[in-house]
Amino acid sequence: MKVNVSDIIRINGASMQVDFIEEPSEKELAHGCVLDDKIRFSGTLTNELGTLHLEGRLQLNYGCECFRCLKPASKGLDIKISEGFIGSDKAEQSDLYPFEGKILDTDKALRDNIILSLPMKNLCAEECKGLCEKCGANLNEMQCGCVDDTIDPRLEGLNKFFE
Repeated sequence: MKVNVSDIIRINGASMQVDFIEEPSEKELAHGCVLDDKIRFSGTLTNELGTLHLEGRLQLNYGCECFRCLKPASKGLDIKISEGFIGSDKAEQSDLYPFEGKILDTDKALRDNIILSLPMKNLCAEECKGLCEKCGANLNEMQCGCVDDTIDPRLEGLNKFFE
């Protein structure tokens, strides 16, 4: 999302409200996840000695594949955003996001926050049983009847102890 910062760029301490609901420029995320809907942001943008600070909340819904059963899952995120932006002439000496002129593009900063907030393993439900490792049946939908008599080789010594 692009924000016109001409009203606050020259005035130290000036701030503006930033609220938007819009379609993201890229729907593909990490780990095979895809944005389902428009993203919603509400926050403030403040000029502190030429550095623009964006503070607020980002809300979105995304779709992914369940890590255990491989079924589609729909999830939501509510992310607290706190990012800084600095003029592109000073950006090389800083870890802040660069901006040029009077238009601030927040897309990269928001996308980075979304990707960092995604769970490593998405589940359709916390109680998801996953797939049977022998026949591949979805254990959430049926009991397959496979017998799990394999013993972890690291624990085989304990089995002999109880005989």
